[in-house]
Amino acid sequence: MEELSKRLSKMIEFSLGCTEPAAIAYNTAHLAKYIENAESISVKIDRMTFKNAFAAGIPNSNGLTGARNAALLGYVIADTSKGLEIFEMLSERLLKKYRSSNIKLDIQLSDRKELFIHSTAWDEEGNHAEVTTRKTHTGITEIKKNGEVIFKKKAKKLDDEIEFEDELFNSDRWIETVELLYSDEELRSRVKRAMNVNLNAIEYGKRYLKPQINPAFGAIYARMGGDSIEISSCAGSGNKGIVAIGAVSYFAKNMNKKEEKIVKAAILSCLITSLITSKFGFVSSECGVVHAAGVGLMAALLYLDNRLNLFYDAYKNYIEGVGGVFCDGAKRGCSMKGYTASEMALKSIALAKNSTTAPNTDGFLGRNFKETIYNLLQYDPYFKLFDRETIDILTRKT
Repeated sequence: MEELSKRLSKMIEFSLGCTEPAAIAYNTAHLAKYIENAESISVKIDRMTFKNAFAAGIPNSNGLTGARNAALLGYVIADTSKGLEIFEMLSERLLKKYRSSNIKLDIQLSDRKELFIHSTAWDEEGNHAEVTTRKTHTGITEIKKNGEVIFKKKAKKLDDEIEFEDELFNSDRWIETVELLYSDEELRSRVKRAMNVNLNAIEYGKRYLKPQINPAFGAIYARMGGDSIEISSCAGSGNKGIVAIGAVSYFAKNMNKKEEKIVKAAILSCLITSLITSKFGFVSSECGVVHAAGVGLMAALLYLDNRLNLFYDAYKNYIEGVGGVFCDGAKRGCSMKGYTASEMALKSIALAKNSTTAPNTDGFLGRNFKETIYNLLQYDPYFKLFDRETIDILTRKT
């Protein structure tokens, strides 16, 4: 396994708009390198990615949404250099090309439990190319042309990208771990950029709601609606990034904390968000903002207050209040979940400081943080049943 700092650095990416439409477009943009004049394109997508792309606005597209539009726009853009900020390259010329396109495009759903995008393009001469994305939004694992493998990523290296040791769930180790991670200049620089990007997004979002009321709401509402704002994601989600990095930075600055302390708090928040995400998956049936990023925010606030010893008491209060929030797709309504997670984090800390916490014998609570996460994982197969119902509802809307 790569050292922890390198793995955590991979959890922080920069995107324009919702990450799922961007991931689909990033995938199909690769097709254009091998099939220049496609006659038809077929895209197979896991159900959760389809769900998250369905109603999410695509930046610079004049209001387009959904997997179908993202796939065709990616092929039209035909440039992968911007990664998940691919929609930054959309122009009126490319939109005109998109509108005049006669490409037959078919979207199919896959029952894969992980993030999965597999696209195939054919031209009129019968040439075809295939591009596969797995697990992470930019995780291109295989490219083929006419059956010949052009690129293939080893499975072991792929598996290492999102795995974290169970020992990291021990909150007694977090301060020492943060110090170690902070000493990595590359990670430190990446986190600083992520903080600035998401603070700018929070500033932009005040046109929808003042950040003093809730720092996460406006930025999430804006990006989910397709506003052209850059976001730093955490653990595969821009909304998680807004809460786990942006809200942490916003609160810390208002607490007049020094930059070093703020960066360390953001590192801790992103680490915890990534730990939880590594168990439930980058795209999951549970709301990642609520189940992961809100927990990261809460830990960071306790760290800033030098009260990290209260983490598990606060976490029990938090998860008892919001546990069970399922994901019904990425859309502007996610801002409500971001609002809830941020508010509940603050209230859970206040209760813990008042020596009020739920007992370990309650419901899914365990003796410690790790045990509770594993208890929650037992519900995961049942939450996945929600996805089928959500997708049935979404497909009826089309």
